[in-house]
Amino acid sequence: MSTKTFTQLVATTVAVLAMGSIAQAGRGGSAARIQNAINTNSVDAIIAEIERSEKLICDACIAPVMGLLDDDRYAVREAAAWWFAKRPVMKSALRDQSILDLEGSDSRMARNAADVLGTFRHPEAVDALSAAAVRSDLSSEARAHAVRALGTIGVLAGNDALESAMTDTDSTVRFEALTAWIAIRGQADAGAAVVGLVDDADATVRAKAAAVVGELRDTTGRVALEQQLASDDDPMVRRNAAWALGRIGDRGSLSVLETASDDPSSLVRLTARAAIYQLD
Repeated sequence: MSTKTFTQLVATTVAVLAMGSIAQAGRGGSAARIQNAINTNSVDAIIAEIERSEKLICDACIAPVMGLLDDDRYAVREAAAWWFAKRPVMKSALRDQSILDLEGSDSRMARNAADVLGTFRHPEAVDALSAAAVRSDLSSEARAHAVRALGTIGVLAGNDALESAMTDTDSTVRFEALTAWIAIRGQADAGAAVVGLVDDADATVRAKAAAVVGELRDTTGRVALEQQLASDDDPMVRRNAAWALGRIGDRGSLSVLETASDDPSSLVRLTARAAIYQLD
């Protein structure tokens, strides 16, 4: 959010609140305590004071909390957005501004906007987030946060964008897309895009893809999982593949799981042995 936009938004919000409220304490906290916490630069202290002031009616709190929406730390930005989500007038104004920021060319502003919209969890933001998730002119960080927000909102309308994000050149974006996929409410299966990432070049992505296929018990991923269990260099990938095969429960996987029962990694061995008992 630009300095000019930030100033205008704060001024507008304060004016609206001033017309219909009187300053009174909620369940604790104060503008001074929030500012003191910000001055410590401690994530825990900042979040604690934001949570303490959840129900506080405090015009003086708006500017410092608004500033936290541009903090370098995700946890701080998320907490600040949560604070505004509790205030309908400010939430509405921030939602509209965040959608505009998401459509702009500034990657940092787009990242922050995605975090706000994800925390607000409103399905009407899905289209803007979906568009941002696949924009090559935004940084990979901004795309990853747009993808994360789609998972936080958790509606099926985000699936097309998540499938596209699974082909992103950046492994962080692909990983976030897998994480978001499993967070979507009513997700029926892993789908070809997820199964394809079981053989991804990045081990962290492969491990996550195997876990997602297993969580959804998608039988179309069985062959890919068996191949990774038998040959992947990364023990976490092999472990997740064994776990996923147990979840799928097809007795056709018995041979590869029996072989994995003698894997060099104790974690893989134990998981493979446990998976055998889950086969039909």
